[in-house]
Amino acid sequence: MPNVKKRKELRHSVPFTMAPYPAVRLLVTVVVGIIAGVHLPCSLEVWLLLCGLAFIALLVSMLYEKMRSSSPFPLFFSACSYTLFVVFCCAALSAYRYNYLPRDGLLPFCGKNVLLYGCIDGRPNVSTTGAGWIMDVEEVFDNGKMVKLHDRAKIFMRTTGQPATLPHDGDMVRVKGMPELLPEASNKGEFDPRQAGRMKQLSVQLYCAGPWQVQNTGESRLNGFERFIVEPTHDYIMQSLEKLLPDGEERQLSAGVLIGERETMPEELYESFRRTGTVHILVVAGLKVGLLALVILICLQRLKVTTAGRWLSFVLFAFLLLVYCSVSGNSPPVKRAAFMALVLLGGETLGRKTYPVNSLAFADVLILLFDPLDLLNPGFLMTNGAVLAILLLYPFFIASLRKGEGFFRSAFRALFSIVMITLAATIGVSPVIAYYFGTFSIIGILANIPVVLFSNMLMYALVPMLLLNLVSGYAASFFAATSLFLAQLTLKSTIYFSRFSFASIPMKPDAIEVWIYYIMFGIVLVFLNRKAWGKVLVTVLLGANMLFWYSFLLKAQPEPPGVVTVNLGRNLATLFSSGSETVLVDAGKASHDHKRIEQQLAEYGLDAPTAVVQLYTPDSLITNMPALHHVLKADSTLVLPSMVLARPAEKVLRIWSRQRSMLMASGTNRLKEEELYKADIALLWISRFADKQQQQMSSWLNYAHPKRCILIPGSFLPHAQLAALRHFAAQHPGCEVRSKTRQVVVR
Repeated sequence: MPNVKKRKELRHSVPFTMAPYPAVRLLVTVVVGIIAGVHLPCSLEVWLLLCGLAFIALLVSMLYEKMRSSSPFPLFFSACSYTLFVVFCCAALSAYRYNYLPRDGLLPFCGKNVLLYGCIDGRPNVSTTGAGWIMDVEEVFDNGKMVKLHDRAKIFMRTTGQPATLPHDGDMVRVKGMPELLPEASNKGEFDPRQAGRMKQLSVQLYCAGPWQVQNTGESRLNGFERFIVEPTHDYIMQSLEKLLPDGEERQLSAGVLIGERETMPEELYESFRRTGTVHILVVAGLKVGLLALVILICLQRLKVTTAGRWLSFVLFAFLLLVYCSVSGNSPPVKRAAFMALVLLGGETLGRKTYPVNSLAFADVLILLFDPLDLLNPGFLMTNGAVLAILLLYPFFIASLRKGEGFFRSAFRALFSIVMITLAATIGVSPVIAYYFGTFSIIGILANIPVVLFSNMLMYALVPMLLLNLVSGYAASFFAATSLFLAQLTLKSTIYFSRFSFASIPMKPDAIEVWIYYIMFGIVLVFLNRKAWGKVLVTVLLGANMLFWYSFLLKAQPEPPGVVTVNLGRNLATLFSSGSETVLVDAGKASHDHKRIEQQLAEYGLDAPTAVVQLYTPDSLITNMPALHHVLKADSTLVLPSMVLARPAEKVLRIWSRQRSMLMASGTNRLKEEELYKADIALLWISRFADKQQQQMSSWLNYAHPKRCILIPGSFLPHAQLAALRHFAAQHPGCEVRSKTRQVVVR
C-alpha cells in the first residue's frame, strides 16, 4: 500500500466511525427522549402533538427523497425528522408512565376498609416478618358495593410466628385492609418508597395483619409456559436446596447466587457484601448469565457443524436462557444480559460480525421500550456502567499479558484477569454507587478476587447438583457437600474483608460531578484507542482538577441547621447544633439506627456529636455512640463551651445555646410554668390527650410561647385522642403533630 510504512500508521489512518454501532446511536436518542419526558414540564398532550408533527415531517421528507433525490444516503431533513420522532415518542411514553395515574384508581379508597380482588404480578418476596407482592387490582368491594377498576397496589402480609400458605405469581386473591398512600422517605437521602413506587406505577399500599385477611380463590392467570415450566422449575430448585443443603446462611447464599433469591438473608450478612463491594454476586446479571451460557454452548457445541444445527443450537439456547431468566425474576440486569447473549449468538448463527458494545446498546433499547423508567433505576445504571467499562477497558489492561505455558502461568493469567475485570467494573460503576448510596468500597478489588472465584465455583457445583438430583439424590449429595464448602469459603471471605475499618468510606457526589467523571472517562477511552498516552495523562489530570475545584469553589455546601429530627420508625433522635458543636439526644433502639444518624449528620453538614444524651434510648446504646461525653439516665447536667444541658426532672431535658433553646418532655403533666421550662423549640411526647391533658397543654403554651412545638403521639394513643391532638395542633399556631416521614428542620 503506498505511503504507508508501518502498521501503526495504517491503524491510525483509519478514522473511528459510528457506522458499526447503529444501536448505540438509537440508544442515545431513546435516552434523550426519556430524560425529556421525565424532567421537562410538558403535558402528555404536548408530547403527542410533537410526535404527530415529527411523523408528518418524516413522511414528507421520505416522499420527497423517493421522488427527487438520487443520493443513497438519507437527506438531512429526513434524519432530523426521524431523530425527533423517536425522541418525542420516548418522551410521551416516559411522561405517561411517570406522571399519570389511572382515572379509576385506588386513591379514592384510601383510608377505608375495603376488599380488593385481583391478580398477583410477580413472585412474592418472602422475609422473616412476612411476604410482599404487587397486585393488579380489578375489583374493590366497599360499603356493600362492588366497583370495577384498573390499578396496582403493593401488599404486605405479616406472617411472623405462624406458618402460612403463600400465594404464587398469577394467583387471583382477595385482600382485606385499608389502602394508604405510599410513604415518602423517612429522612433526607434515604430510600423513598413513594418515588420507587412511581417507577412501577404504584401509589397505594395495603398492610395485612395476617394470612386470615388474604383469600386465594384457586384461580391462576399464568400462561402455559409459566405454569408448566417456569414455576415447576423454580419450585424444584428451592426444594432441592432445602433437601440437600442444611438450613442457614449457606443455603441462603446458594439461592442468591443461583437465582437471585436473597429476601431471607440476614441484614448483617447483606451489609457485609455491600461494604466489600461484592453484593453483585447475589444478583442474577451478566456474570451468572455468562456462566450459564458457557455451559449451554459447550453442551450444544456438537450441533454447530451444520447450518440447521447452528439454528437448532440457537433456538435451544434461547429457550433455556428464557427459562432461566423467568425463574430468576426477569430483573433488568438479567434481561440485559440475556438480550446481549442472544444478539451475540444470533450474529454468529447468521455469520455476521457482532460488536459487544452495540449488542449491549441493543439490549438496553429493548429493555427501555418495555419500560422506559428502567433508565432511572440504579441497578440498570450500575450494570451498564460495569459491563461497558469491562468491554472497553479490560482489553487494554490485558493487552500486554502473554498467554502462559504451564500451570503457574495459566493460573497467574486467570488471577490477573479477575483482578482486571474487577478493576474495570469498579471504575465504571463506582460513581453511580456513590451517587445513589453515598459510599465507596475501597477494599472491593481485593475482596472480589476470592469472593467472585468461590461464588463462580459454587454455581458450577450447584448446577450438576440440581441435574443429578433428578435421577439420584445420593449422587447429588456429593456436589451438595462441595457446594456447602464453597458457600462457606465465600461467606468467610466476605466477612473477613468487611471487618476492615476502611472497607468503605462515605462519599456523596452530585450529578455534575458524576457527569464530569463520565465525560472525562469517555475522552480517556478515545485517547486510549489512539494510543495517545500523553493525552490520556493530561485528561486524567484535567478531570481531577475539575472535580477538585468544582467541589472546592462551586459545589453548594449544605448550611448546618440548628435542630434536626431523625425518624427511626417509632423512635426519634434529635440533633441540636450551636454551629461549633452538636449534641445528639437518643440513638434509637437498635445498633443499625446509628448508621442512619451518621448519614443525617453528613446530609446536613453537621459535625460529629460532641455529646450523646439519653432520654428514651437505653444507656447501653448511648455509650456505644462515638462521642466525648455521654449523658446517661442518672446524669443531670453537662456544660459545653457553646451550650448547656440540664435535666430538671425525669423524662425532661433542656438544651440552650446563644442562638436558641430546646425543651424535650414526656407527657403534659411534666410541664411547669417555670423559667426552666420555657424554650424556643419544644418536643413533647403525648401518651394521653384527654380533657385534662388539653388544659395542661393550653396553660403551658400560654405561658411559654414557644416558636415551634412538635407534638409526638405515643404508639398506643387512642384514635379519638389522636384526632383531638391533631385538631388541637391546627388551632394553635406553631404547633404540629410529628410525622414519621417528615423531618423537623430548624435553621
